[in-house]
Amino acid sequence: MNKKGYQLSHVIIIIIATAIISAITSGVIITSSFNVNGKSYSDLVLDENVQEFLEVYAKLSDDYYEDVNKKEMIESAINAMTNYLNETYTTYLESDNADSLMQELNGKYTGIGVTIAGFEVVGVIENSPAYRSGIQVGDKIVSINGTDVATYSGSEISDLIKQNNDNVVLKIDRNGETLEFTMKVENFDVSPVEYKMIDDTSIGYIKMTIFSNKLTDDTNKALTELKNKGMNKLIIDLRGNTGGFLDQAKSVASLFIEKNKTIYFLEEKGTLTEEKDETSTKMDIPIAILVNGNTASAAEILTGAMRYSYGAMIIGTKTYGKGKVQHTLTLNDKDMVKYTSSKWLMPNQECIDGKGISPDYLVENEYIYDEESQTSIVETIDNQLNKAIELLNK
Repeated sequence: MNKKGYQLSHVIIIIIATAIISAITSGVIITSSFNVNGKSYSDLVLDENVQEFLEVYAKLSDDYYEDVNKKEMIESAINAMTNYLNETYTTYLESDNADSLMQELNGKYTGIGVTIAGFEVVGVIENSPAYRSGIQVGDKIVSINGTDVATYSGSEISDLIKQNNDNVVLKIDRNGETLEFTMKVENFDVSPVEYKMIDDTSIGYIKMTIFSNKLTDDTNKALTELKNKGMNKLIIDLRGNTGGFLDQAKSVASLFIEKNKTIYFLEEKGTLTEEKDETSTKMDIPIAILVNGNTASAAEILTGAMRYSYGAMIIGTKTYGKGKVQHTLTLNDKDMVKYTSSKWLMPNQECIDGKGISPDYLVENEYIYDEESQTSIVETIDNQLNKAIELLNK
């Protein structure tokens, strides 16, 4: 038997053996119930490859000369399967990572409510523990519960904060003054949308941070409020947005695009399916989209739809280039398997996977660094936003 073919059959076998059901993960995501080509469990068990696997699994579990950790054996097999496919977005997620991802995509957050770049606070979520304690944008985190974080990355600092179940003590440098704050890690809801009117203009601004299941509703609310404030032009900021649910990309696009216009195509095993706007909701104002190298997946779907089916201007730098769609399956121990199920194409039928979307206006931001270290950013000159305002004001 061909080695690769045998291993590929195990992809189906392990899924059956571990009773995988649908779940949530990152990128462009479709959720679905457990189904393999319309066959039931009883049908699949009749497959000779499944029977062969179950025989080996039973033998190794019972007759191996040492005790076998069945869970770890299955986890190892699943890892081998995803590695065999040798595809970037087909992966195995352990329960901790899967749970964090599920919370984020469901608009939940665990932490103190700060966004960090390096060790600097660049955002504070309203009504979060950090907000109530008095943490401010621009504060530099010196230590967490006595641990010096000068060499830590933003993600390492975030992990260190979340590891503390009791009080978290942050030592902060604020303009040369050392301050100390004590707070608790909490679970709370987070909107994926930030919005405002640009000062002294009729331009609305909406930043979408993730395509969570709250994005369409929160975007709709933001649009209503901005319209009431006199908005007749709009900037949609997708910089740093790495994606999320596919259905949210479609429903958000449908808030703007005319009925029957194409949002995207899906290509699966040579078959092309066109996804169109099915709603009567639309907008008819000038729109600019801000993108960068971390604009990916569902955010790129919205970018492509707005360019080709709405006529929006794209400003910034080339996007990430993720043109694939994933399904996810969760195991009975809450671990997850994410696998690529199709490619998506823009309304002009171009696949951007590995290439990204080039903006209509290529604009780089400028960064001013701390004179001493030359590594800490003390100010960002947002040329991309300024260019969007300039173009919309013409």
